Parts: sequence; C-alpha cells; structure tokens
Amino acid sequence: MSLLDVQKLMLYYKTSRGTLRAVDGVSFSLGKGETLGLVGESGSGKSSTAIAIMRLLPRNVELYDGRILLNGVDISKLSEKDFREKIRWKKISMVPQGAMSSFNPVLKIGFQVAEPLMVHQNMRKPETLKKVRELFKLVGMPPDYVDRYPHELSGGMRQRAAIAMALILNPDIVILDEPTSALDVSIQAQIMNLLKNLKKELGLSMIFITHDIALASDICDKIGVMYAGQIVELSSSENVLLNPRHPYTQKLIASIPRLREEKMPEFIPGAPPDLVSPPSGCRFHPRCPYSDGMKCVKEEPEMIEVEDDHFVKCWLHSGGSK
Repeated sequence: MSLLDVQKLMLYYKTSRGTLRAVDGVSFSLGKGETLGLVGESGSGKSSTAIAIMRLLPRNVELYDGRILLNGVDISKLSEKDFREKIRWKKISMVPQGAMSSFNPVLKIGFQVAEPLMVHQNMRKPETLKKVRELFKLVGMPPDYVDRYPHELSGGMRQRAAIAMALILNPDIVILDEPTSALDVSIQAQIMNLLKNLKKELGLSMIFITHDIALASDICDKIGVMYAGQIVELSSSENVLLNPRHPYTQKLIASIPRLREEKMPEFIPGAPPDLVSPPSGCRFHPRCPYSDGMKCVKEEPEMIEVEDDHFVKCWLHSGGSK
C-alpha cells in the first residue's frame, strides 16, 4: 500500500474574472522513502497541489475536492482541528517557496524552528532549543545559529533552517516547493546534496516541486509532469527523461541545453493557457505539434497506461490499456 495516495484532487479559486481551475483532477501515489517530482511551467498548478495537500487554503477557494489517503486513511475528510493536530507538520510538512518570507524577521531562528515542539508536544523552551541545535547539525548549520535572526543568515542557511523547521516533528512526508529557486548554483548543489542525504538517512518521502526537470532528475524516483492544473505524464524518472511520451514532456526535455550534443535547445511555442477559461479538449492542443484539430480540440483524453507504471494523458496513445 502507498504511503500517500492522492485521487482526483481539485482546487478552484474564485476570482474577479471567474473560477480559476488551479488543480483539476490530479492523482498520484507516493511510497515510503520515495521522492516524487512535480515539474512544469509557472502556473501549471504545482504549488496549488501542495497547498491542497497541506490544506493551507486561502479565503477565495471555490471548490476543494478529491481524496487524500495517508496510510489508507482519508485525511481530506478530517475536521480542520483534527488535521491541524494530527496531520499537518506531524505527518506531512512543507518547505515553502522563498525561505526569507517564511520566517518572522523579529524572532530568532531557533525559536521559530522550535515552536512546533512547544505547540504540539508541550515541550519547554530549553528542551526544544537543544533539539533544534541537534537538528541544525543534521542539516549542516552551526548550532549557535539558534540565536540569530533571519536577516543574519545567508540564503543557503535560511533554506537549511526552513528544512530543519519542516523536520522538527519527524514527519513521514516533506513537500518541498521550489527549494532551490532563489539560490545560486553552488548553494543549490549543496541543498540538493543535503536533501539526498536526508532521504537516505531518515528514509524520508518527499514531493519535490520544481520548474527545472533536470534538477528533478537528480533526486526524484518518479516524475509527474503538470500542465494547466493536470498531470499529463507520470512514471519513473528514467521513463520520463529517456522515453517521454507526451508532446509537452518532449518539448520540456528538448528545451534543456546539452553538454555533449550540438543540438540547439528548442522552445515551446505559445503560452500557458488561462485557467479561468482553459482550452476545450486536451489543454495542450493549441501548442501541440501533433494536434489533429478535431478530437484533441473537442474531447479531453483519459490518463492511459502506455507501459508498466507509465501513464500519459494524450490522444496519441489512446490505443493503450487503461
């Protein structure tokens, strides 16, 4: 049985222009010790999927639906009080995008990382700070940084502190939303090595959200490619990278510069769709080089299993077994 099983997750926002379908029928599973990468362009619904799983919902939500099974229990049906006390941060935690904005600038880092222990486990401050110092060592931070303020830390150290905060209650699953997007290349490599070590040492399950499919290949066991609020391809990293079957995935991979090939990177024509009024049929059809102009325009394809554990949402593979 999967550790996490997300089924037809939907999150719609109410806007002044109408309903925005940020997450529209997303399904995937995550095993223990496994890392799933969610990749795609900005606006494809990656961060909204994380928000929906964590139930950190803004006030303008119009529809929140689907099933989220954690060890076989549907946690989406829990009350907000039960979810906050039993699931959020204890079972599933999150490293939000932009570490600086996740911290209160007038409180010391150590106190902010320790706060979940005080709230959820009624530990006293000296005890919690001792645990935070140990955790800082684990994530490669000097223990005396517990007494520093957020502005006194570099970008890489703030990101490590955000990861420490997500690990403080020993959750089963950590969601990482673009954890390296604001960092330079050398610090990015350090954070990626840290995540790989934590995955190995703690047996963590992770959902790694990024727009960089090459970065996802460095740590992810499976990759789900998102487009316009939907997962359009889902399989092992090897299958997605070496044998992409969806035209969007093929275009994404073709856009990556190659070190050992003279082939120039390609670009994806057009722009991501407006999710207030998404295209009919397949949402990628206005940008797809294979669109037949009829079926793709009028009918939305189902997710098809084209080979073992390789799923594609495309009419090109409609002859495969479901």
